[in-house]
Amino acid sequence: MNNDTMLDEYESARQEFAEQFKYIKIPVLPAAVSRLLSEINRNEPEIARLETIISSEPQISAKILRTVNSSHFALRAKVTTIRHAIAMLGLNRVRSIGLSYAMLDAVPEPDTKLFNHEAFWTDTLLRSLLARSITQRVMIGEEDEAFTAMMLADISIPILLTAWSEKYLPVFSRWQGGVTELAHLEREIVGWDHSQASAWILRKWDFPDKLVLTAAAHNLSAVELRKNGLGDTIALPVMCASLLPSSLKPCRDRTRNMVKVTRKELRLKRTAWPEIATEVRESFNAICKEFELSGQLAVKVLDVLEEAASL
Repeated sequence: MNNDTMLDEYESARQEFAEQFKYIKIPVLPAAVSRLLSEINRNEPEIARLETIISSEPQISAKILRTVNSSHFALRAKVTTIRHAIAMLGLNRVRSIGLSYAMLDAVPEPDTKLFNHEAFWTDTLLRSLLARSITQRVMIGEEDEAFTAMMLADISIPILLTAWSEKYLPVFSRWQGGVTELAHLEREIVGWDHSQASAWILRKWDFPDKLVLTAAAHNLSAVELRKNGLGDTIALPVMCASLLPSSLKPCRDRTRNMVKVTRKELRLKRTAWPEIATEVRESFNAICKEFELSGQLAVKVLDVLEEAASL
């Protein structure tokens, strides 16, 4: 099965989702995200237009500039404009950072104590940074796409908890107290999982097919990814990164399994892992405040990652 076939399958499933979710009010994308997507979807995005779009959003552009000027990037001269940031880091990096910041405003915070806003975005950011570091070593040039795809992969969870809480909250509640994977419970109870729901939402928002497909596939196994023709795409490193356990349950065995799976499926050498763990920690510490995170929940899972990386 190739990528087009898999997209067709999710397209055919769209009617089923549309029927089940016909009373769900999907959040309207902020204007900044819509304009960014419009430019991203062009065959040849133009730097000047992206610069104008990002610069027109003071909050987002300020976060990008603070990120670029953080100690993590160690630039010799201070960056003062979005054009300068693009020149220093590249179009794809600035675009992915800007889109990620903009999405924070697009995704609602559910009104339930079962949902931990800090943990959700901590996990999302850690896995996205991990996906980028892994991809940089196995698919050079695709790392920013992998980061963005992982940032988007789980967005259906807070949206469903907000807009479809009557049906979805019992599933999420059962997952909170058990060891079964959330996706497995979802398939068992409602017949689909949140990766498929995220893909449906992203398609409704007109995200590029590549990001929709990667989000839809992030809960599949390596065997399933290859069967669907995705074994040589960013879907594989994104899947591996998604195996990093939650900051609320930083399990050593699961972290070691994530490293084991990644080494096997991507032929990533053991010697690469200490550097990857360090990169993820440094990147997270450099930008977590821009994602409105305290960083406290990340400490334990980062420690466990470094431990697993050293084995």
